[in-house]
Amino acid sequence: MTHKKQLLMLLSLIIFPPIIIVLSREILPNNYFFSSLYKLVFLSPIIFAMWSEKKSWKQALCQNFHFSIFKKNILRLTSLGLFLAGIYLTSFFIFKNFLDINTITDKLSSLIDINLTNLIFIGLYIIIFNSLLEEYFWRGFLFAKLDKLIKPWQAYLITSIAFSFHHVMFYYNWFNLGFFLLATFGLTVYALIMNYIFKKYQDLFSCWYVHIFADIAQIFIAFKIFGLI
Repeated sequence: MTHKKQLLMLLSLIIFPPIIIVLSREILPNNYFFSSLYKLVFLSPIIFAMWSEKKSWKQALCQNFHFSIFKKNILRLTSLGLFLAGIYLTSFFIFKNFLDINTITDKLSSLIDINLTNLIFIGLYIIIFNSLLEEYFWRGFLFAKLDKLIKPWQAYLITSIAFSFHHVMFYYNWFNLGFFLLATFGLTVYALIMNYIFKKYQDLFSCWYVHIFADIAQIFIAFKIFGLI
């Protein structure tokens, strides 16, 4: 695949998830299954590696995973993960009075009938599997490829902004404009940090591990706003 075609493909994959999210919310039935269809895009790196790079499915799945690097840096990564989770939780408690919690709970309840059992199940899925899919796609594929095709600062900025929109498009009409912009900024900074981690360690275990801490904080907040803790 030529440089230009590869770049166009990567940029298309960047804008594809937000479009699917918006369409699924406006056209498809409003439930958790349909709102998650866009995550099929996260499997595109496997197809690309097998089709364009002629790798086996095992090589495609395991690329950029280096457990020895993760093990060597686990204390540093744990500190970073706790720090980012702390910022997430602190931000929630600082700004929660500016949020319409009832609207948020109503929107979430329309996707799924929230109770303790299914929130635990969804929480485990988000913490363990969704975090892995996101890192595999955003860092291990899009950022890694763009970093070789365009200037590094462009790869950092494009993937970070796209990552933030990938998330805020899911709840773009839940908040006022001010909080929407604040959430977008926060997610962009978070993605910049995650890109830096991948650039520094060249290891997806490290990115996944740090991501898990943020998602634990996110699920804790979900339990909090639904009064389950």
